[in-house]
Amino acid sequence: MKKRTAICLLAGSVSVVPLYAVGETGYYFGTGFSYRLMSAHRLKDEKRYIQRKRSNHDMVLGYRIEKGRAFFGPEINVERFRRGWFQDMHASSSCDAIQNTSYYCSRRSTYRVRGIYGRKLGQRTEVYGALGIGVMKGYGAIQQGQISLGINAGVTVGLGIQYPIRRNGMLRAEVVYDNFDLVVQHPRGPDGQRYSPSYEATTLKLSYILSF
Repeated sequence: MKKRTAICLLAGSVSVVPLYAVGETGYYFGTGFSYRLMSAHRLKDEKRYIQRKRSNHDMVLGYRIEKGRAFFGPEINVERFRRGWFQDMHASSSCDAIQNTSYYCSRRSTYRVRGIYGRKLGQRTEVYGALGIGVMKGYGAIQQGQISLGINAGVTVGLGIQYPIRRNGMLRAEVVYDNFDLVVQHPRGPDGQRYSPSYEATTLKLSYILSF
């Protein structure tokens, strides 16, 4: 009788352990894809350039701190563009072939350092906001048929939702807006002239987050 009672108590204890852990204090890593919803450059001649709609590789590393139903912490985000060339909306020529002002023809990577703050909705779903700084590395048109490396920095803002699918895993969806107007490294022409392109983008990011 005592043995049967002990087995019943053990089974009852196991049954109350949650299958899903929405989030706990500690480090987490995520990987997934980002997709440009909208991307453009403010140009003096009113021309607009956007990236061809391709998915890109996205990685994130952060530290989560829980306090009641709220959570917060720092996060580093890296985007690598597989094919980052822009496509002109108005002209059939390639980006660098019609250079007559300062703009980017391609981007190679984006780096973001930001703070995350969010809250739990119900038992499992979470929403959060993100604010920080970012850097974009790309190639700007300097003359017709020529490009040069440039780096822009600025503000990045995000709004996302995440949902657990395993005890230490989450699916995350987020919309990120980047506005990088500060030119850290100017694309330079062969005559030494400096160009000052701007960078602005709206991105949809889908990631799988694993805590450890």
